[in-house]
Amino acid sequence: MPASARRDLPELDGLRWRAGELHAHTVHSDGSLTVTELALLARSEGLDFLAVTDHNTVSHHAELPAVASAAGITLIPGQEVTTDLGHANAFGDLGWIDFREHPDAWARAVRDGGGLLSVNHPLAADCAWRHPFTERPRTAEIWHSGWWDRTWGAPLSWAQAWRDDLVFVGGGDYHRPEENHPPGSPCTWVLAADHGDPAGGGSAIVEGVRAGRTAVSSGPSGPLLLRHGDEFLVLGGDGLVLWGSEHRSVIRGDRVTLPARRGPHRLETTRNEVMALCT
Repeated sequence: MPASARRDLPELDGLRWRAGELHAHTVHSDGSLTVTELALLARSEGLDFLAVTDHNTVSHHAELPAVASAAGITLIPGQEVTTDLGHANAFGDLGWIDFREHPDAWARAVRDGGGLLSVNHPLAADCAWRHPFTERPRTAEIWHSGWWDRTWGAPLSWAQAWRDDLVFVGGGDYHRPEENHPPGSPCTWVLAADHGDPAGGGSAIVEGVRAGRTAVSSGPSGPLLLRHGDEFLVLGGDGLVLWGSEHRSVIRGDRVTLPARRGPHRLETTRNEVMALCT
């Protein structure tokens, strides 16, 4: 059963929360699994959607509709546009984005194709983001699988400096089983329309991210913080601290609703380890 159903998440205005992975690779670039193997693995982890984002190629796109139908998971066409000065995910059925061009050209191509561009792992050592942008993308992979020490505040500081209306997503950057973190670690949650057909639902996820209806947790079953309409919904957060820009409060109970406040929020332990984020 998908994590979204298992956790009994409410609907909102015909939209529902869906759990997924926005950054994963296959044998089409430097991953070790086929598209089918990756999709089945993601489904076994309780994910509703998976973006396949192989490096500098879209050769995998042709396989996605049939595999999505067979595996019962929404597959989003993607490309990790990869350079020595940073990586970015281009989501959508866009055709190939030329990594040799300036990132402003990537952004134009993605926008013209109706897709979405997201900066990947902006603080990831030699993969850190160092390109200039005329207009900075509104979406970024704030929680990457490489954020092992989640008391390290640099990702949140980078997000605050990047732009005021940044949309947070996560990315496991899955390549192979030996990495010991399955797809959905971290897990990105998107409030999106339910298209029913896995082969045709990817655009709804992209639109949900574009609209800023996102949250990130350590995994599909981890503590969860959602901005659900005018409320925060906190699951599995008993004893954690809800942080915002101007306040904090201790969560009491495993399923709690609170009046929502503006701006990004997070759940932390009393030792300041981040457990969940919401835009």
